[in-house]
Amino acid sequence: MYQYLKHSKFGPLVVFVILFTFTQLMAINIYFTEKNRELQMVQHESAHLKKRIEAALSQSNNATSILALLIEHDLLNNHFDEVAKELLKHNEYIDAIQLVQDMVIVKTFPLKGNEQTIGYNLKLDNEHVREIMLSSSLSGLHFEGPFTLRQGGVGFVGRYPIVQHDTLWGFSAVVIKKDKFIHLLGLKNDGTSDAFWYQVKKQQGGKKYIPLFSEQRTDFTKGIVDEQYLPIGDWIIQVKLKDPVYLARSLWFALAGLAVSVIFSLLMLCK
Repeated sequence: MYQYLKHSKFGPLVVFVILFTFTQLMAINIYFTEKNRELQMVQHESAHLKKRIEAALSQSNNATSILALLIEHDLLNNHFDEVAKELLKHNEYIDAIQLVQDMVIVKTFPLKGNEQTIGYNLKLDNEHVREIMLSSSLSGLHFEGPFTLRQGGVGFVGRYPIVQHDTLWGFSAVVIKKDKFIHLLGLKNDGTSDAFWYQVKKQQGGKKYIPLFSEQRTDFTKGIVDEQYLPIGDWIIQVKLKDPVYLARSLWFALAGLAVSVIFSLLMLCK
């Protein structure tokens, strides 16, 4: 076969077509293989981030439900600080625990740094009223935020309805500050890691999603992106690969294949 191609006037062209076709098929295979590998990386990372957020929500749910149960059965009495301290000890995501009675914050632990929250009437803010009405209509924990906290900084507040003697007594609540939340998720303050861009959005007021990080950093509708939905609290989690290489690698191989095809064809012409 080689001798035939060597002495045929169409031999160089045939060699070029065979080599070019083979290398370009290899380049296409590299394109899809690498793209799928990078997509799996992003999917794995977004699933991992979802689990970490679920852990934060689970801790918050446990803490607020325990407090609610104690109040509903008249068991808390004057032991709020002791109970709250113990709950915080075992829940690393939570910065503070509160009791809200008749829309007014009556207890906060720790009190230091959170003094301004005591006596604050949530009815004074329409945004809070909407979220509290939603919280009271649910049987479990509901998060509001991110928003500017009265004690300073930005964060989330999760509220769990307390029903005592068939009447809505108020809420047990947890405060999760943005900086600590981001740190425990393993992210930088700008919502990135060495390899990925991240976005976490929380629905607010039943109308819009409030982003945790600036939306001007990157476009999550393009590139290697995966999105996860967390129904508890209505969260959207997005992860995007910073520097995908699947296109560059496949193009490099395609160009190398073209060069090899041309070189072998020219060598046959010279013989």
